[in-house]
Amino acid sequence: MTPIAGIATSGLRAASLGMQAAAHNIANLATPDAARQRVALSAEAVGGVSATVVEAPADPAAPMEDVAAMLTYEAMAGANLFVLKVAGQALGGLLDVKA
Repeated sequence: MTPIAGIATSGLRAASLGMQAAAHNIANLATPDAARQRVALSAEAVGGVSATVVEAPADPAAPMEDVAAMLTYEAMAGANLFVLKVAGQALGGLLDVKA
């Protein structure tokens, strides 16, 4: 895997985890004592991003934040998918030139 594809793949995984956490929060709005979740993102030393689900504090504006997070993570996933597509096309073009 090329470095750019590895970075985009880690971003896609982080976006997926973020969508899962936001969906968990939305699905459990009516569940008493349900712990809210958020995703902590950090840069990897070799490139890319690391994502971890952590507990989020209670917040009255949480439902709106979760909907906004879903939209943000959807855009993040789309951007990383686009990078993977372009990286694949570039690699395919290189293979065609070598053949």
